[in-house]
Amino acid sequence: MESDKQRKRGPDPENLEAIKERVNGSPYYRHIGMELVEFTADGCVMTMRIDTEHSNIYGNAHGGALASLADSTCGLSLVTVLMEGEYTVTQNLYVTYIRPVPPGVLTTRGRLIHRGKTTALLEADIFNDAGELVAHALTNHAIRKTQEV
Repeated sequence: MESDKQRKRGPDPENLEAIKERVNGSPYYRHIGMELVEFTADGCVMTMRIDTEHSNIYGNAHGGALASLADSTCGLSLVTVLMEGEYTVTQNLYVTYIRPVPPGVLTTRGRLIHRGKTTALLEADIFNDAGELVAHALTNHAIRKTQEV
């Protein structure tokens, strides 16, 4: 059995584009309007167009839409440090909403804070079209191993 140190850590850089295409082709991401823009040295950048479909009764983005964007950004920020045979699931998500979000394009920057053996701590900042911080999120993700058949 291979040790963690013997297994390959993270996807090859050339595979990141394939991961990006797979994520952006996902039915949920297309449905909600999220897009993975790029992987960064410590995470990823995503965008989401906020339209009336995402609005609450006051005409601003529903908090759940922002939470979904934050959760996805954090989870995908972990992809580049997973070892071969590992995957991740969210354990908890904490979102602080700072200001109302009218229709427009949001940009989210996620980053890995700490990766342990079985868990990881990540954060994401969500910005509006004007570059103002509209929400901040913190997540814990479980790191699990795929079942070999």
